[in-house]
Amino acid sequence: MSEVILFDLDGTLTDSGEGITKSVQYALQHFGIEEPDLTKLECFVGPPLKEQFMKYCRFTEKQAEIAISVYRERYTKKGIYENKLYEGIESVLRLLKAKGKVLGVASSKPTVFVKQILEHFQLAQYFDVVVGAELDGTRTKKAEVIEYALELLGMQNHRTDVLMVGDRSQDVEGALKCGLQCVGVAYGYGGIYELETAGAVYIAQTVEDLKILAGTNRKEPTSARKERIQPVRMKNESILTKIWRILYPMGIHYGISLVLSVCAGLFIGVWYGVSQSAGQGFDLEIMNNYIYKSALLMTGIVSVISIPILYWFYRKDCIRRRYESLGQQKGSAVSVNIITYIVTAVLMISVSQLTNELIEITGLYELFPYYTSEVSEKIISNQPIAIIISVLIFLGPIAEELVFRGLIFKRLQDYIGTIWAVLISSLLFGMYHQNMVQFVYAGLLGLVFAMLISLTGSLKITMVAHIAANAWSVAGPAILNVISGGNDTRYIVCLVVMAGIAAGAIGYFVINNKKIIR
Repeated sequence: MSEVILFDLDGTLTDSGEGITKSVQYALQHFGIEEPDLTKLECFVGPPLKEQFMKYCRFTEKQAEIAISVYRERYTKKGIYENKLYEGIESVLRLLKAKGKVLGVASSKPTVFVKQILEHFQLAQYFDVVVGAELDGTRTKKAEVIEYALELLGMQNHRTDVLMVGDRSQDVEGALKCGLQCVGVAYGYGGIYELETAGAVYIAQTVEDLKILAGTNRKEPTSARKERIQPVRMKNESILTKIWRILYPMGIHYGISLVLSVCAGLFIGVWYGVSQSAGQGFDLEIMNNYIYKSALLMTGIVSVISIPILYWFYRKDCIRRRYESLGQQKGSAVSVNIITYIVTAVLMISVSQLTNELIEITGLYELFPYYTSEVSEKIISNQPIAIIISVLIFLGPIAEELVFRGLIFKRLQDYIGTIWAVLISSLLFGMYHQNMVQFVYAGLLGLVFAMLISLTGSLKITMVAHIAANAWSVAGPAILNVISGGNDTRYIVCLVVMAGIAAGAIGYFVINNKKIIR
């Protein structure tokens, strides 16, 4: 369990809704806005007031500042005491201190008010640090508050040992931005859905549930605790939902390609109709050449459209996984150095070439003669080098890695574990290429990509690997021809050296994966 725990105040330690909502109501009356239903103003409990006034009331920044000033007229005199401790919260804090935990408060409320409230409820004795916003409006964002608390505690370089506890999405998102995990409390003002969506790693439904932070909850058996405090994962989905979630990322890529292909087909049909009506001939060979030349550009367009969509789904998945939500934010737990990127690129250059040689030796080209390299050559030949580099070497690999490793592999890993995720994602990656030769080539490379992400936890590594493999497929044959000088012996020596490099690179990942992931 974490040794340092930061708590939000409003909605986590104290039920401050009455004082806050009545003071907001008072501030709105200053602007001639009447809101008799205080429950509608509970959205002001937790988030920075200025931000919420601008969002809820559509106030300008100046109006929001005036509203805060009016709000404080009532809050400092009366609202601050329209507040109560959540039942059992002091016993939780007492237990945590007894277990040797270092406790702190990180609130968007001004520090002076936070300290006043803690003193009023006699809770200040439990906290080693108390951090809030400044009265002048600075340090109001949750991430800024948490970061300052980490600085005061000297925990900037030990973020995996720190946990945030809060009731609103701002608490969770602020924690993630600082590289911390966050436990959500559903008894506050955010609710389970808000906390799960934001990326909370656990949901405590009651104050009593927070005793799990001490490493045990003596008042409940283990089975009951597991039911009450659930890790936020994709756990209760039906088989059909799981299959759908695994397959639709490919559908997104295929769907965009299909739409563009239909548009191109309609264009060709119109072109043919106009040519016929004008009495002109329709040269099919010219049209085929045009299709070949435009195929790479079409691929680039598909990638440009699909990458932001796929990345959105990928990020959405990240905040639903406790280990990934930490690893994809500022101060992430995953750190891959430049040596790892270089080893990855060298590995994939070797694997790409050796896989091609394996396909050649096994005679797959003869077994499946409908696949030849002529189509690929026609697509690439006479293309501007900028198009080849941007589409074939960068955009294509990034899009495919988001589909097959970022989404499909990770979701399979959630459902059935790493080994099956490696095998099935590689199989799907091979099938995606729609012919037997490419199925074998892409499937074998997909195995390596999947193993790389399972060892490092980094999608960037697999993107670099895919980029290196594609770059070598374009330039590699010419480079090897120059090195070998057309001599078969030299060529075999090159392949043996590549096999040794690949073995060494794999060894690097297996031996050093614990160092790669801090």
